[in-house]
Amino acid sequence: MRIVRAIGFVPLASISIVVSCGGGSHSFPPSMDAAAASDGAPTGDGGPNLVGNGDTGGRPCVGLQCQQVDCASQGQPVTTVSGIVYDPAGNNPLYNVIAYVPNSPVQPFHAGVTCDQCGVLASGSPVVTALTGADGKFVLTNAPAGDDIPLVIQIGKWRKQLTIAHVQACADTPMTDPRQMRLPATQAEGDMPEMAIATGGCDPFECLLRKIGIRDSEFTEAGGSGKVHLYQGLGNPGVPGASLSASTTSATQLWASSTLQQYDLVANACECVEHPEEKPQSSIDNIVAYADAGGRLFNTHFHYYWIDPSEITPIQASNPAWATTATFIPPTMGNGSIPGYVDMTFPKGSAFAQWLFDVGASPNLGQFPIDEARYNATGVNPPSTQWVYNTSVGQTGTAQPALLHYTFNTPVGVPDDKQCGKVLFSDFHVEQSLSSATTFPIECNTQPMSPQEKALEFMLFDLSSCIQKESDPPRPPTPIQ
Repeated sequence: MRIVRAIGFVPLASISIVVSCGGGSHSFPPSMDAAAASDGAPTGDGGPNLVGNGDTGGRPCVGLQCQQVDCASQGQPVTTVSGIVYDPAGNNPLYNVIAYVPNSPVQPFHAGVTCDQCGVLASGSPVVTALTGADGKFVLTNAPAGDDIPLVIQIGKWRKQLTIAHVQACADTPMTDPRQMRLPATQAEGDMPEMAIATGGCDPFECLLRKIGIRDSEFTEAGGSGKVHLYQGLGNPGVPGASLSASTTSATQLWASSTLQQYDLVANACECVEHPEEKPQSSIDNIVAYADAGGRLFNTHFHYYWIDPSEITPIQASNPAWATTATFIPPTMGNGSIPGYVDMTFPKGSAFAQWLFDVGASPNLGQFPIDEARYNATGVNPPSTQWVYNTSVGQTGTAQPALLHYTFNTPVGVPDDKQCGKVLFSDFHVEQSLSSATTFPIECNTQPMSPQEKALEFMLFDLSSCIQKESDPPRPPTPIQ
């Protein structure tokens, strides 16, 4: 597999924020009282009082709680830290990213697939928390004031730790520089999920990860040191993604083994046909067990077979639980270029539509162009979530609805608070094939993101996020009390 030199890292500005790379830790202060705290203004003479005014239920404040300033008693605005979080490339803002000030050392993530439900952070005992909106912006209200304030930005196992040189009491400290406020592009910059890509001859999904900013050094073959492992899928000869190298591990080995459990996210890129010969019942059962344990699965086009293999005759396998999540139809040819309509009837869908409009992917709110759309499903079955659809496409001479993008949480059929994983199905590809190159990364074009690629980027990060009931609005984790 050919790997080119990683893109050079842009040095971070050093005026107001210092980045703590990788798993670096912050030196947390001990409990302090008002007399010991200082924010550049004296206490007792009209300056802000650093009295630890967080809601501690009458208990003594601890650590950074003691640096939360009682601005209201001075008739001043509350202390805030605001910013915009960007993708690893520093180009597009990201939605539903957690921002928080930790009050204890942030611990390493557990290796392998885990159950990540919304509402509780794995570590850090946050003093204040917030989520980014569709514009990527967050506001931390009642943030601790002073020097060297730690800040964490995180979505799923994407995580970056920063240190703010100074937070001014009773004022806003803004942080909007994309070079500083982007998620990690390499392991040296912070935490990244473990990802596996099963390549496909009709969908170079790995190229999307390059466009969102992951450096080429993170793409390796199975067992490599990178955060993105490439496995050899099948596809038409001469199409990008069809072959990597003679030594690349087959995707069939990934699907059939316990190796799946080491990955936080697995993407199965379209192989141009279903290829049921590589997906026996045992592999389907293994995929289901992976998602049930907390794995995240991104399937494109013909990989609908993992969800409902019964559409292929003769029937060689089944997945009765997942097949109920949507109404699939026998495979047909694609629909070409069509508009995709965003379902805005739930909170995340509304944010998705606004995000697409803001990043220039939508000519009109709730609509974006899709090239090479396919037609394999007509609609979702509750409680699955429809994200993108079209109401008037289908086979020749018909006007049937098309389900172009949907998700469901796993295990299917258990209570919401027992679900740990998530499956996404997309019936359109990353991009059209632009050359006959078959090795990564020369298969990938260098053009700006297309509208549908931007849509897939949003969905990739949503797939990485914590698990929640999709009809509810996202909520930040609860700070320590």
